[in-house]
Amino acid sequence: MLILPEVKDPKRWFGGHIWLDNAKKFIYAFQAYQSENIWHNMTLIKPEEARSYDDLLQAKYKGKIGILDPRSAGAGTATWSFFLKIKGEEWLKKLAAQEMFLSRDQRQPADSLAKGKVAITIGLTYYTFLPFIKAGLPIKSLPDMKEGAYTSCGSSATSIVKNSPHPNATKVFINWLFSKEGQELYGKAMGQATRRLDVDTKWMVEHGVRASKDFLSVEENNRMENYGEDTFGTYWARSAKIAEEVFK
Repeated sequence: MLILPEVKDPKRWFGGHIWLDNAKKFIYAFQAYQSENIWHNMTLIKPEEARSYDDLLQAKYKGKIGILDPRSAGAGTATWSFFLKIKGEEWLKKLAAQEMFLSRDQRQPADSLAKGKVAITIGLTYYTFLPFIKAGLPIKSLPDMKEGAYTSCGSSATSIVKNSPHPNATKVFINWLFSKEGQELYGKAMGQATRRLDVDTKWMVEHGVRASKDFLSVEENNRMENYGEDTFGTYWARSAKIAEEVFK
C-alpha cells in the first residue's frame, strides 16, 4: 500500500516504521507522543508534593483523587495499565483503596478539580481543562513524575480492510494521509503528534502534547510505549481485570 518515496522511506519517521502488531504488517502507527494527564488544583497541592506516583498513596489524598474510570475505554484505562507496568499489581490495589472519584464523563472530574472537590485528576488532558483554564481557575498539569509518562500512538492505529472494493482509492488515501501534508492536517485536527520528522510538532507543547521525536530518544519512547501488542496483551488485559475486582 505504501507507494510514495516520502512515505516508504523509514528515515522520514521517528523510530522508522512502527507496527503495533508483532507480525509487523497489520496495524501501523504514525503517531507517538506524551500527554499531560496528571493535573492538580494549585490551591490544594504544590507540585513538589507529588513528584512520584508513590506520593499519590499518601493518606492526605484519600478521597481527593479523580480518575477516568479504568473499566471503560479511554485515557483512564491507558494510565491504569501503565501504572501496572511500572508499579505493579499491589501498588494498583493501594491506589484503588484511596477511595478515588471515578467517572466515565471527563467533564465531571475536571469540574471537581476546578472547584477543589479533588486535589488531583488522572487521565484527563489539556482539552478537557481548556474552558477552566480560560476562566482563570487554579488548575495546572503536574510536572512529570520521576517514573515518567507513557507514550501513546493516539488515534493513529491504521489497518486496511482486506479485499476492499476500491483498493486503488485506498492506496491514494493512505499515501496522502502518511504524506507530509496529510500528517500536518491530521495532527492539527486531532491535537496529536506525528512521527514524521519533517512535520513541525513543537507548537503542540502549548496544548499539553509532547511529540516523542522532539523530547525522547527512540529507546526512551520504546521503554515508555503503552500501545504495542505485547504491552496490550500483558498489561491492558490484566489491569482491566484488576479494575473490575477493586472497583465494584
